[in-house]
Amino acid sequence: MAKAITQEQLLVTKRPTDPPWIFKNKTGQDILIWLMAVQDYFERNEHLFTVEVDQIKYAMGRMEGDDVARFTDTYQKKMSGKLGYKMEIGYDRWFMFEQRVTE
Repeated sequence: MAKAITQEQLLVTKRPTDPPWIFKNKTGQDILIWLMAVQDYFERNEHLFTVEVDQIKYAMGRMEGDDVARFTDTYQKKMSGKLGYKMEIGYDRWFMFEQRVTE
């Protein structure tokens, strides 16, 4: 019981944060700064994002526009192995998402 109270207290004492802005790959938007904001959001809401795949899906949901739509569609298919795509090893890991999105 004491452990449950401690974990609940930790969730309450963390300073809330706003979701990261939408990344549209426009002039003036830096993907590395955006990734830092996304990771900060995950750290402050770790109870919501316990699985890396969920983090990747959330991050891709915060990306909009034609340029990023092609990336997110292809990444999702390679991560899941759906729609005739071969499932790529490591695509379910955050480090791989960071690497691919910055290329």
